[in-house]
Amino acid sequence: MSGEPAAAPPPSEWQEGWRIVLACALASGTGVVLLFFTISLFLLPLAEELNVSRGELGAIQALIITAALGSPVIGRMTDRFGFRPVFYACTAAVVAIELGVALFVASLPALAISIALIGFFGVGSTAVAVTRPVSAHFRQYRGTALGLVAVGVSVTTMIVPPLLQWVIDTWTWRAGFVALAGLSVAVGVPAVALLLPAGAARGQGGGRQSANPGDRSFLRSGDFWLMAASNMAMSMATAGAISQMSPMIQEEGIAAGTAALALSLYAAGQFAGRLGGGWLLDRFEPRRVAVLLTILPGTGFLLLYGAEGLVPAALFAATMIGLQQGAELDIFAYFTARRFPVERYGTIYGALIGLGWIGNALGIVGIGLLHDRFGSYDAAQLIGAFALLVGALLLVPLRLQPRP
Repeated sequence: MSGEPAAAPPPSEWQEGWRIVLACALASGTGVVLLFFTISLFLLPLAEELNVSRGELGAIQALIITAALGSPVIGRMTDRFGFRPVFYACTAAVVAIELGVALFVASLPALAISIALIGFFGVGSTAVAVTRPVSAHFRQYRGTALGLVAVGVSVTTMIVPPLLQWVIDTWTWRAGFVALAGLSVAVGVPAVALLLPAGAARGQGGGRQSANPGDRSFLRSGDFWLMAASNMAMSMATAGAISQMSPMIQEEGIAAGTAALALSLYAAGQFAGRLGGGWLLDRFEPRRVAVLLTILPGTGFLLLYGAEGLVPAALFAATMIGLQQGAELDIFAYFTARRFPVERYGTIYGALIGLGWIGNALGIVGIGLLHDRFGSYDAAQLIGAFALLVGALLLVPLRLQPRP
């Protein structure tokens, strides 16, 4: 025996990491994604007041594709300036726009401009920004941490839709936009201000900083484009479903209150997918986990296809689709951090998500147009199941760095 004292074990990633996870979870859960997941509650009141069809509103919703432009820009800004200032600036912009919608919007063009601006600036409270400090801090438990951050959106989407439906029913859809803006200010901003450590806010990952966060060499990587194509296919399926989930459930002969419950169960599925998906990615071969968590929940679209008048089947289908969408965030954030240098995480993940918004737009526009064309959601549901299958298979050839 040497007589020398044993070296102290390295501190757990969770010693400081729990504060990072909680701050980012609350910021994401009360940010623009909450509007995206509850937008179907506004669909019928907006259609009635503005005298437009669901297809026309779907085209307006799709203008949130401006997030495809905002994601690479804001992702790179997060690499350069840190998460906190980017989050504050983007949240202030989105809150101002949401209040403007509530107070002034009375036409389809005005709504279109508002949604486009929300899509661009809202990226600052999405996974593009909030997963940056998490991926920089965590190595061993990165998947679990990413899952816990994503749970923030699931929790708020479980709680908020019934309350938001009550606000809309009581005071109109305009009050609903005010309520969403208030949640961002009252919950998300204080969480980041009080909980997030200074080093984590810059996402420095142990003090390292990229010499060139704007390096575009990743665009020459086949793995990046496999992930981008997979993300677009999955986003097309899930974005279309959530954009019209409430009227889609109601069209099965189910009451509006039950359709709002379907949104909450969709969020419960997200919760399970995000938390369970992160845990599985840390412990098993991640590509196999990704395929399993994409193909199996895809059966939710097939259930909706044959669930006319069957309340339990429709609610279970919404839960399964939520399970896939929840795991999707874990999968692409985890793969980005495992395949590329974490110092350029914001730039690369921002570009990946930006391309994924093309799939979101195709899904949002497509589901409305398919409904207008065929008078039902049947075709869209079958296309959604096929898109998830394609998205899963594209992940199989990815090359990942060894686990730490």
